[in-house]
Amino acid sequence: MSSISLDEELICAVCRDIFSEPVTLPCGHNYCEQCVNKLKRSLRESEDDEDEERVLTRYYTCPLCLSPCDSRVELKKNTVLNNIIEKYHSKRDTGIECSVCKGEQKLTAEKMCVNCEEYYCTLHVMPHLENNTLRQHVLVNPVANSSRLCKEHGKELELFCRTDGTALCVYCMLPSEAKHLQGHNVVKLSDSLDTFKEDCRVKLDNIKANLSEVQAGLSKLEENSSTTKEGLENEQRECTVVLNRIRLFLDFEEKAQQKRFSVDLMQDGRSMRQKAERLDRLRSRLLQAQEALIQARSFHDPLIVLQTIKNTDWTDLFDKQACANQISEAIEWNNAKPTAMSKISSMFQTIRKTFAGDNIVLNPASAHHRLKLNPERNTVWLTENGGLCSEELYCVMGEASFSCGVHHWEVDVASVHSWAVGVSYSCQQGSGLFCALGRNDLSWSLHYSRNRRQFCAQHDWLQFSFSDSVTGLPTRVGVFLDVETGFLSFYDAIRMKHLYTFYCNLQAPVYPAFCLSVENTTEAFQRMRVINPMSDRRLI
Repeated sequence: MSSISLDEELICAVCRDIFSEPVTLPCGHNYCEQCVNKLKRSLRESEDDEDEERVLTRYYTCPLCLSPCDSRVELKKNTVLNNIIEKYHSKRDTGIECSVCKGEQKLTAEKMCVNCEEYYCTLHVMPHLENNTLRQHVLVNPVANSSRLCKEHGKELELFCRTDGTALCVYCMLPSEAKHLQGHNVVKLSDSLDTFKEDCRVKLDNIKANLSEVQAGLSKLEENSSTTKEGLENEQRECTVVLNRIRLFLDFEEKAQQKRFSVDLMQDGRSMRQKAERLDRLRSRLLQAQEALIQARSFHDPLIVLQTIKNTDWTDLFDKQACANQISEAIEWNNAKPTAMSKISSMFQTIRKTFAGDNIVLNPASAHHRLKLNPERNTVWLTENGGLCSEELYCVMGEASFSCGVHHWEVDVASVHSWAVGVSYSCQQGSGLFCALGRNDLSWSLHYSRNRRQFCAQHDWLQFSFSDSVTGLPTRVGVFLDVETGFLSFYDAIRMKHLYTFYCNLQAPVYPAFCLSVENTTEAFQRMRVINPMSDRRLI
């Protein structure tokens, strides 16, 4: 049947439009229900002079065949014709596109899956017709609001089971279903509107109470953050004043302390922002739920109200205790965590020991076979046994390792043209010709070449070179190590000038390391001496 002929068959002869709620006259012709009522009213208006009871017994005629029709006869709705019209409208007027088609030219949806809540064209609906699992899904003609349909039967939700708190369609009540029959209280959905609205009011009160707690939590969180920040800033100023009074070593600690403060502030700020964002997200959800519940109270459609109060995305918001727990978790503030000041206090307790310096004793077992140590094992020099190789480092390690505390020592390098000092995890044996101090992830070192007049700080892939034109030629190099914070700094022990600082992440005890090298084979005798910085007694 063409669309034109279909249009003609579905047009009412009275209003000349598509049938609306069609009814059938005794003669067999169909008209809109409202059009038939107009015919009855026109009959009464034409008989104004007669009494009302007589008018009701009068006959009106069919507009097509002029057959008489008794106005007292109750006309029945033409169900078949009404279903045809609904399908006709769904095909022509919905304009619903397939939700699986890609690109701009999407095909018109032929079916909708109530279970998947997706629209399918003729091509994409095929899996639902062929796959055994998908074949169990309910397919219906495309409708704009699929939430009003039962997911099991595809029929409109018109009933409500008070026992389960779920909306049902009439097919759910069939004896074959038997899900909501025995002991279940099933009523019309429209009869439960007042109950839904009361439930909506209770949840709305909980939402408002939770919003108040969120606001109070945000205020408390901001207050805690302000107090913590002020305390950290006060501690930073106090530490800065103390550190400024003690020159070089405390200058190193001041820089490290400022770094720790910035990390604490950043972490506290990030923690506050995360907690505030969490509360903001909760507040947004609460406001959204509040708005939905307020609107739901004004609706007369019980299904919309039911769907609002049964929204699974807001289950935790409707539960006041669950929401209160979320708020408590978000505003919880850990004031007992260690601060930068508590870390630096150990430095004040050990400052005298720190300034006393460390007595470094060299380990003969770790020395390269071309290195020789004095009896006190605090001086090392190169021998020419077997010949020396230019540009190679000959290493010796300290005997004791450092696993905690603050340490510093100084090395006399006045007679050494090329050297390296630093720390290393392992106490390496000196059997090899080449020492890779600073050239792996197990050690940190500062190298110096007098021929190049250049320093080179090395650790694994990191290499940073700089000229001695800024710092000058050092004759004594100091090493400052704070094991807990991984602060490793090198300085010119004569001029008291900073050379370079590593910020390490020490995972194990480290050993002091010392290396000598020659830049040509004609260099004079060289030796390196380890000196106690704060003692009048030389260790060599």
